Amino acid sequence: MIFGGIHCLGWNYSFQAHKQQILWRVASVGITCPLLLLHCILLIMSTGSTSILLYLGVCLCTCFYLFSRITIFVLMFLSLRSLPPGAYDTVARTKFIPHA
Repeated sequence: MIFGGIHCLGWNYSFQAHKQQILWRVASVGITCPLLLLHCILLIMSTGSTSILLYLGVCLCTCFYLFSRITIFVLMFLSLRSLPPGAYDTVARTKFIPHA
């Protein structure tokens, strides 16, 4: 839940394309919500109910979660294509080292 919430912080981040922003939003929610649903399904299954719909729910939640994780991973690397010019500046590290 916390992992998905951290990715939801990038909700209004500027992306290269609007499609990437929509994918990020769907994947962020997809990382956060299926865990809640999966927890509820497993609680119902622990009471002794063994419906095929519950097993289907577990499979769907797991697939959606994995798809969301892969999507976030790919979008993360795609965002490295358009770094701001300041990312290429050389840092003068000697300014940060105290010396006499």
